[in-house]
Amino acid sequence: MSTKKLVLNGVMIALVFLATRLISIPGPIPPGIINLGDSVIMITAILLGARSGFVAGALGSALADITFPGGFVFAPVTFVVKGLEGYIVGMVASGSEKEGKNFFLKSVVAVIIGAIVMVAGYFLAEAFVLSMFDTTFGYTFAVTELPFNLAQGCISAIVSYILSILLNKANIRDWLD
Repeated sequence: MSTKKLVLNGVMIALVFLATRLISIPGPIPPGIINLGDSVIMITAILLGARSGFVAGALGSALADITFPGGFVFAPVTFVVKGLEGYIVGMVASGSEKEGKNFFLKSVVAVIIGAIVMVAGYFLAEAFVLSMFDTTFGYTFAVTELPFNLAQGCISAIVSYILSILLNKANIRDWLD
């Protein structure tokens, strides 16, 4: 990995952390939140690739979880879910041309799949992890959080798609390569 790519990954980890921690709305049950961290994960994956998407998603989001009261319980789950989200978005978007319908189509499909991965991952994790403490609470919590996770996934997909298109039109990839 080049020094430039290493630095970019570090910057994206920090941006995911900041977008998660600072641009957030509390969910119905703490430590749940709606945030724009997923947008940064998806943009990272589209522009820098699957590995960078995984690293930024897993580390930036898990670090943000650790700083929320009670969020440390979900940090391992977040590491896996957000890492997979970034990796899958990057894989779907990979190889897309810098311009043309192929880039736009792959980007929109990638962010939709990324949002689905995040929503499904958290639903399953919340239902499973929290059911260890109380068998009915885990499922109840997962169902309660589902609309908020869906909202976060949809908002993040829209924001990341628009921003990645704008960044692509600004030829950001020429600087990143």
